Parts: sequence; structure tokens; C-alpha cells
Amino acid sequence: MKTLTTSLLAAALILTPAFATFANNASLVTEQEVSTTINVNTASVEELSELKGLGLKKAQSIIDYRKANGPFTNIADLMNVKGIGVKFIEKNSKYLAI
Repeated sequence: MKTLTTSLLAAALILTPAFATFANNASLVTEQEVSTTINVNTASVEELSELKGLGLKKAQSIIDYRKANGPFTNIADLMNVKGIGVKFIEKNSKYLAI
């Protein structure tokens, strides 16, 4: 059931305008913007906790998930981490990178 829910949420996320805008602009990242983009596969707890709505505990959960399951393959995979949802990704989409 969790897998189905996650899949449905991921599909919904892909169709949202915020995510579509992020996906369309991902290739247009400039040198200046790279310093504000956080790669969820390499970021530390401190770097992740800079994201809107993410504290140290949830940042550690992302790292723990990453260590247990391997690197994220897309931004929607973050929803597999307990407590991370569509709203978080929409708020932070311009700061997230794989």
C-alpha cells in the first residue's frame, strides 16, 4: 500500500506546475545558482537542514535513507523518507538536485 501511495504521489508531483517548472529549468542552472542548490545524494545534515521546513532530525533521516537504500534517482524519491511529502518538495524544488 505504501508503494502504491508513493507511486501515486510521485505521479502527482511530476504533473504539478512547480515540479514541471523545476524540471524544465534544471538544465539552465548557472554557475551562481549551483552554490545554492543542494544535492540530496551528497549533502551533509547541516546543508540539508538549510532547506525550508527541514530540521536536523529530518535531514538525518534523509541521510539514513540514502545510506540504507542507495542514492536518490530523482527528487520524487525523497517522498520515500517518512515525513517528506509533496509540499516540502514544492517549497524547495529550486534548491534540490540529484
